[in-house]
Amino acid sequence: MKKIFLGALCITATLVASEFKSGLKELDGKTDLQAYKTFFQLAKSGDVDSQTLLGEMYLDGIGTDIDIKKAFFWISKAASTGDAQAQYLLAFMYENGIKVAVNIPRAVTLYKKAALQGDILSQYNLAMIYKEGKGGVKKDMKQAFKWLANVQANKEKLIYQARAD
Repeated sequence: MKKIFLGALCITATLVASEFKSGLKELDGKTDLQAYKTFFQLAKSGDVDSQTLLGEMYLDGIGTDIDIKKAFFWISKAASTGDAQAQYLLAFMYENGIKVAVNIPRAVTLYKKAALQGDILSQYNLAMIYKEGKGGVKKDMKQAFKWLANVQANKEKLIYQARAD
């Protein structure tokens, strides 16, 4: 799970607002605890990207103890604003029963919201759910191929962004 969330963290870092970027720059050379404290303050002040990242920190125990309840709180808060990364993470939690009962239809709803904003991980997970017909979602190869085509198209953007940073 940590690799998935750390990968998502890398994507988050490329899509952030200037205040969040300033917070990232301040962290250069700081400890995980100092990073946690910085992002906690930014999250409390309403910075959505920091709320998402703070939720991830609680999920993985980075700079703080693992606390799934707090992770769910912060990720839900950010997802409710329309943040694609938070929607992906919340969908992942619903798909895999992390803090909540497994709810594939709810995960699909959240994945679609994030996928329509270009979130490549959401697009991929949607494709797999439709390919497998997972959790009461009807198997639909047309939808699976549609979302895989989006993954293919967006992976080039993702590679370009990673090289630019």
